[in-house]
Amino acid sequence: MSGSRASMRNYPLLTGLLFLALSCAAPIRQFYPGAYFSEDRIYQNKTIGFSFTFRGNWEICTDPNEMREHRSYVKELHALGAELLFVGNTVEKTQGTRGIVFNLNKTNKEYAEYIQRINSADQFLDSGLVDTIIANIPMVSWRYEKQGFRFIEFFFKVDTYNVRIAFWTPPDMFPNFLPVYTEIIGSLNITGRN
Repeated sequence: MSGSRASMRNYPLLTGLLFLALSCAAPIRQFYPGAYFSEDRIYQNKTIGFSFTFRGNWEICTDPNEMREHRSYVKELHALGAELLFVGNTVEKTQGTRGIVFNLNKTNKEYAEYIQRINSADQFLDSGLVDTIIANIPMVSWRYEKQGFRFIEFFFKVDTYNVRIAFWTPPDMFPNFLPVYTEIIGSLNITGRN
């Protein structure tokens, strides 16, 4: 009984130490920092050299240290040499988005095929990869369904950087928002590296 009381007395101390250890985790370093300007709904990445404008009311996070739910994914990408540029959702949380960059210097098709291959076990209703030109920029688009959501991803290249922008929503909403996602990616502007 006395051992149990002693461990109960130490519980707040142990909890405090655990909290302190978790809150002092090393910050995640960004290779390619970007910014989201909510007033104008513009995502800009000067390091890589591109920007585009969201349509609608989105909450976008560009700091990996604030992406608590995605911390393990951020670290997994870093281990591969890639980076999660941003992650976000609409304010009502019915739609999501993310941007990933990987300095592979592959063609759009090669990079998209690589991503499609490593995700092949998880998805269904794969519509295949489609070469397209949006905003005068060659891209590959890919539509698929996974874990109860329908996705569209756009793959494009800036210099040697392979960029992947994804949008998703429930399947019944997807046809209504596909034109919006296409319009968003259609605002893409390759600005050059600063």
